[in-house]
Amino acid sequence: MLKRIFAPALCALLLAGCATMADRLRGSLEPPAERGYAIVSLTGKSANPDSATLGMDIANASGRVVAADSASLLTDTVFGEQGKSMAEGKLMLFTLEPGSYRVEQVWANWLEDGAWGVNRKMRSFRLAAPFEVKRGEAVYLGNVEVEMSFLPEARLRDESERDFAHVRRIWKIKDVSGVQLRPLGQAHP
Repeated sequence: MLKRIFAPALCALLLAGCATMADRLRGSLEPPAERGYAIVSLTGKSANPDSATLGMDIANASGRVVAADSASLLTDTVFGEQGKSMAEGKLMLFTLEPGSYRVEQVWANWLEDGAWGVNRKMRSFRLAAPFEVKRGEAVYLGNVEVEMSFLPEARLRDESERDFAHVRRIWKIKDVSGVQLRPLGQAHP
């Protein structure tokens, strides 16, 4: 009897606490006063995506980690245009003070089938990829893709077409023309 009473109440409470990115942004990529946004996708490929988790650390100019986020390949997806391919991972939005930063590292852990059974693998990739955030600006940093295989690696890519489609479809932002394109690892004017 108590389960039937408390289960719906617990579900409602949990759902009320889960504001979506679209709810948070309310149709605008205008950062809060005196801040800027950094947008980056973290995606991965694994033979066992149900067990794979990725994470990213953002450090300031003095090397202190000031922001971090993670993604599960089981539950997180970056959606492109409708009918086009999607990627397992997460499109992340960091609210930062104006200044110089770097994507310090990404990390991954996953299960891998081995000769003696299943093994938990963990790997971090130091990137130290610099970027800058300006007041009132949203900047797109590209995609960090982690390959979780026999020879794990992390690659930087420009996936702006796919990621901007996600911003429009999932975050409900109609106009992305104001987002500055400065993918990590590429020269910028």
